[in-house]
Amino acid sequence: MGNFAAALRVQFRVVTAILLRELGSRHGGDAFGMIWLLLEPSLITLVVITLHLAGGNQIINSVPVVIFLLTGYVPHLMYRHAGLAGIIALTANSGLLYHRQVHFVDIVFARLLLEIIAVLLGFIIIYAGFYAYGSIHLPKSIAMIYLGWFLHIWFIAAMCFLFTGGCLIWPLLRRLFMPIALFMLFPYAAFFMLSWMTPKVRYWLLFFPPANASEVMRDGYFGASALTFYDIPYTIEACLFLTFIGLVVMFRGREHLEL
Repeated sequence: MGNFAAALRVQFRVVTAILLRELGSRHGGDAFGMIWLLLEPSLITLVVITLHLAGGNQIINSVPVVIFLLTGYVPHLMYRHAGLAGIIALTANSGLLYHRQVHFVDIVFARLLLEIIAVLLGFIIIYAGFYAYGSIHLPKSIAMIYLGWFLHIWFIAAMCFLFTGGCLIWPLLRRLFMPIALFMLFPYAAFFMLSWMTPKVRYWLLFFPPANASEVMRDGYFGASALTFYDIPYTIEACLFLTFIGLVVMFRGREHLEL
């Protein structure tokens, strides 16, 4: 047990060091570059929200447009940022693998963690800003908000593992990532709620874990005042399956990594 705890401490220090290295090397390593890394997701989301508000779409089907963008578009933004985090991190930091204590999973996890933290901070900044302005209120259930984010992050991590290994095995997949990410706007329910869809469309959307996670977050915000659809047990099972497949593909892809 003592050896396991010591190994965990070592890996924690390794991941922390890689994370700090990533922060220092992005955008030239200056202070503005690190600030921009944290502000970029916030600014992108604010542009999308502003476009909707400028068109007079403050309320759509009795739902504040800010809320379903924060609960759908922002998680999708995290998916886009984190989807290829592993392969980019491995390309930029492959030299670190010559160190005995550094494993390629540490590099992938550190970059993934960095992207997740940046988008989560953007979510918090925007939510706090609109709440202070009086445009939105506090959620009915903060626990459901946490659960929704947990499911989103779990799915995103599984997809990061899958794309990291997949791009190492099949480099063309990297070029296909952005078209796939654009398609995922629909399964993420980024610009609508499932209750607005026909039963047939809603049935197929509920096979996608992100749609379930977005609806969990919306249930946490609106409570009984809005109709939401989700299946938490299925979402957990799907994320478990995707995580297993993602890890298998990533470890297979490790064999194709050129140092």
